[in-house]
Amino acid sequence: MNAIGLYLHIPYCLHKCGYCDFNSHNINEAEMEPYVRALLTEMEHYGQAAGDRRVDTIFFGGGTPTTLPFADLARILKACHQHFKVDPEAEITCEANPATIPQSDLKELREAGFNRLSIGVQSFDSDELKQLERVHSVDEVFLTVERARQGGFDNLSLDLMFGLPDQTVDRWQDNLKQALGLNPDHLSAYNLTIETGTVFHKQQAQGHLVMPSDDFQRELYEITIDTLTGAGYEPYEISNYARPGKRCRHNLNYWTNGEYLGLGAGASSFLNDERFKNVNLPARYIAQIGESQTAVESRETPNRRQRMGEAVMLGLRLREGLRLATFEQQFGTSFHQAFGDTVTRLAGMGLLEINDGRAVLTREGLFLADSVIVEFITEPEQVT
Repeated sequence: MNAIGLYLHIPYCLHKCGYCDFNSHNINEAEMEPYVRALLTEMEHYGQAAGDRRVDTIFFGGGTPTTLPFADLARILKACHQHFKVDPEAEITCEANPATIPQSDLKELREAGFNRLSIGVQSFDSDELKQLERVHSVDEVFLTVERARQGGFDNLSLDLMFGLPDQTVDRWQDNLKQALGLNPDHLSAYNLTIETGTVFHKQQAQGHLVMPSDDFQRELYEITIDTLTGAGYEPYEISNYARPGKRCRHNLNYWTNGEYLGLGAGASSFLNDERFKNVNLPARYIAQIGESQTAVESRETPNRRQRMGEAVMLGLRLREGLRLATFEQQFGTSFHQAFGDTVTRLAGMGLLEINDGRAVLTREGLFLADSVIVEFITEPEQVT
């Protein structure tokens, strides 16, 4: 059977940023140890159910995993190896906020088995960090990267954010320059979006937060692509760039419609053609795990039409595009038979191309990816 990815959600943060719509919660010291125990219980339950399924990627996300003591992160990872068949060459990532890195180096995490660190930088500009409600300083970013390298990490990823209110071209170019100066192995550059229910959304509705124009955001995106590709990074997904051999394998599994198991509050899974999701609130998650060893709040078996739309949605995010032969093999119909009208329309608008057996977004299509992809989600299937 194909290998699966394992995702572990640590929902705690020092502070929930104004733009964040993830399942994250302010630190609750009294709750964190019970949460770790619940996570270990859930892991044991699914480890027994997984049988011989091999795990080739593990990803600790959040929230902020490094709000937990490093000893707890090591304990959780050790349990992963105990309950699952983890590939010896597995990619094992931990997300980190520079403000939560202790004074000691990161050697403890590396020796525990983590081999990839994803650092939530977002900006190298102090004013922008304040605007984003980030709790770390620019100096802490440099110190975290230094400690990571000293600790033995040879696979570092940095997250950046562009399209901020009042951001200038010069500021964004300086952000990219600072990031490249740290020689990361991977960079994620996300266009700030305002999500419903966030503090930023409320501020925008009240007129206190004004986003830059679409044309200006596109200019920053173009600068991002040109700068990072010019520095030797491969643009392999809409927002992700990597040195050769350093693409994020865990996310690639997701983008190529692979299977994954999510553990922890709010974690989502896709296994055996079924999608299921845990309850969001950590306290409720802890209680339900204590009662039944699982905390699933919803399950869905996507129908054929839904799975086709999801395959297109995920495949078009990749710069190499959607493999048409794989699509036809998976669904028993060609991409053109299923979505012919949409393909013709988007190609005529210069947003989509068919090249070498792949459906690929053009450069214009990449910037408008969300609008392009929704066309495939909403169009009724043309064949049965």
